[in-house]
Amino acid sequence: MARGHALIVDDSSTARIILARLLERADLSSRGVATAEEGLEKLREETFDLVFLDHLLPGMNGFEALEVIKADPELRHIPVFMYTSQSADRYRQEANTRGAAGVIGKQVNRDQLLRTIEAILTDISAEPDPAIVDSVADEVIEQSYTRRLTGRLATLEVAYEETHDELRHLRQSLAGMEAMHQQSLDKQRRHIKWLGLGSIVGLAGVILFFSMELRDLSMTFESFNGQLAVMQDIVGSLVELVEVDRQ
Repeated sequence: MARGHALIVDDSSTARIILARLLERADLSSRGVATAEEGLEKLREETFDLVFLDHLLPGMNGFEALEVIKADPELRHIPVFMYTSQSADRYRQEANTRGAAGVIGKQVNRDQLLRTIEAILTDISAEPDPAIVDSVADEVIEQSYTRRLTGRLATLEVAYEETHDELRHLRQSLAGMEAMHQQSLDKQRRHIKWLGLGSIVGLAGVILFFSMELRDLSMTFESFNGQLAVMQDIVGSLVELVEVDRQ
């Protein structure tokens, strides 16, 4: 069973996945949402031991959501960390003034983050000392180039996995479109086939009709020729009779 349950509020799916993996190594379960409004809804539906809250969010920003949490008697006891790329001293002071437990940088040091979480979970009923958390946050912000590079590589790894999934979905969509296109082509081929067959049958009918008409016309000509021959015989006979009478 997990030692605690954390809520991650960040509109970047990559940032949510990276932090969730770090929390999982600390034996913490987590739930991620993309907006402060969704986060506040989840806080009222489920029980959370920690909240990691991004500052720049669509709709309500991180500080506005923090004020709502600290103004709610049922939620104010939950430690809230501003999980953001902003690292100015003035920002951290304002976050502490508004009730944040501290500020955690996006390029987070795993070991330092785990130590901070361990200190909080040791006494989950009490708010952590902002000075101690800020000290850890300063170390996180000032981590070495190697640590930053490791964080960026982890980000690239997650981005690669997301891109791979998107490519897989795209291939599936293309395969579906190709299948639909093939079905359409088969349907068109069948339509053309039947259309061609119908044309052939129609042409054969026309040829048969004209052949019958030609046969009837030929019979008519033969009958006319026969009648003409009879008339010629009759005329010839009349001519012979006239010549005999003259003799």
